[in-house]
Amino acid sequence: MQREYNERISYVKKCMEKKSKLKILLKQTEQDMIREKLLLNKLSEELQKENEDVLKLESSNITSLFYAILGTKEERLEKERQDLLKARLKYDQCKNNVDFLAEESKRIVDELNRIESCESEYEVLLNKKLEAIQLEDKETSEELKKLINRKESMKANIIEIDEAIKAGEEALIAIENTIRELEKSDGWGIADILGGGFTATAVKYGHVDEAGRYAEETSRALGRFKREMSDITIITGTEISIGTFETFSDYFFDGLIYDWVVQSEIGKSLDAVKNTKNQTDKAMSKLYEEKVTEEFMIKQLEDQINHIIENA
Repeated sequence: MQREYNERISYVKKCMEKKSKLKILLKQTEQDMIREKLLLNKLSEELQKENEDVLKLESSNITSLFYAILGTKEERLEKERQDLLKARLKYDQCKNNVDFLAEESKRIVDELNRIESCESEYEVLLNKKLEAIQLEDKETSEELKKLINRKESMKANIIEIDEAIKAGEEALIAIENTIRELEKSDGWGIADILGGGFTATAVKYGHVDEAGRYAEETSRALGRFKREMSDITIITGTEISIGTFETFSDYFFDGLIYDWVVQSEIGKSLDAVKNTKNQTDKAMSKLYEEKVTEEFMIKQLEDQINHIIENA
């Protein structure tokens, strides 16, 4: 009977901690979605403007003829096309982020609905367990109750840390895939493309396209990792530096377009992604340290609880 109480209490406590975490996660996700929607509106306007600029230069209006006479029309048109490409990439990425966050928000709400009544059940179970132990000393009973609460909270903390570690591992996989494709593309210099014709160009841009796709995955994975680590800061008090993740998409896509279209080199974007990987590795190390600390403290609490029960 005692074992059943222990197992049920542990399960319900985890549900309580999960519920608390999900509420925070839902709020952060909704805030991120609002921010992304505002950004999407702005990017939509920029995309429309860049498209209009290209159309103007491609037409035979006065401005277009003026550039043609000066011999700078093609040069100006090439720049406008570069700006249009950059605007389209950013818009597409932002739209995908909005869709992803909407799905994430729905998933969290559904999960919250499944664990709605966990707090009341936990209180009932904990009281039954204390009655089963039949402690006559009220002071000792209260001490035991506090220790059990602390232990179950720390066990729930470990679950949250494990979820953050999982999110970090997924982010690292996306980052490493991005680095791999950029390094493959970086091997194709201007001389290789000019000498190899269409095939060489297609190979290089194929790697760049793949890198862009993985970079988009990286951006979403880092967003999830950031949200998970925000929970770790709240529940353990340990702050983990994640500031550079917020600007990953901006400096990656800016650098990618510049390197790809203008210089045919990928060095700048590659450095940006490697820097993000270093930051992610450091954050992961902190998470592993935090997990070891929590596990050690749980063992100490279990020893205290067992000692009280044995001597009750």
